[in-house]
Amino acid sequence: MSFKEKHQQIFTVGLTGGIGAGKSTVGRIFETLGIPRFDADKYAHQLYVNSDDVRMSVIERFGEEVGVFNEAGISVDINRSALAAKVFNSEDDLKFLNELVHPAVRRGYESWTESLPSSTSYAIREAAILFESGADKGCDLVINIEAKEDVRIERVMLRDEVSEEHIRNRMSKQLSNVERKNRADFTIFNNPNDLLLPQVIEIHEKIKNRS
Repeated sequence: MSFKEKHQQIFTVGLTGGIGAGKSTVGRIFETLGIPRFDADKYAHQLYVNSDDVRMSVIERFGEEVGVFNEAGISVDINRSALAAKVFNSEDDLKFLNELVHPAVRRGYESWTESLPSSTSYAIREAAILFESGADKGCDLVINIEAKEDVRIERVMLRDEVSEEHIRNRMSKQLSNVERKNRADFTIFNNPNDLLLPQVIEIHEKIKNRS
């Protein structure tokens, strides 16, 4: 069965949010409800290990300093921190990386979708830059995860041990909370005092009714 035929049977829900918003936390809650989840960001990271073509294209573009090499001097991965330091300071470099990675991620998502049983009520397609990459066009609905900017910055600083300047630079490459919320069908709020589970269950029930 082709991806197009399969997609017509499986309702696809995009899940997105700015850096530090907590979309993966929400995605895991959906998984506990029995909803399969495709993590596009994780898949993209795995590409650097699993795809020689993608990995070598990155090293050729950005230099050996972004590569991870084994004892034999063979590249086995990409140093994502080193790559981010280069990419997020250049629109051209970011465009190059997106055009290299996004088609491969899309093919991975299509393959994953085809492996799901036709009885699947709906599936989650999680991506930090769902709208920016155009992946939202393959979704029937989109859920946005929102948190205040200072909350997001604090979370990422603790998680990734990076500077506030680095985080703000990455934020500047993503849609604003307002833009993302306006384009989404649902928004889940994930500030310290917000309860996630009731919000997820409410949306889960609405999606089941629509799918």
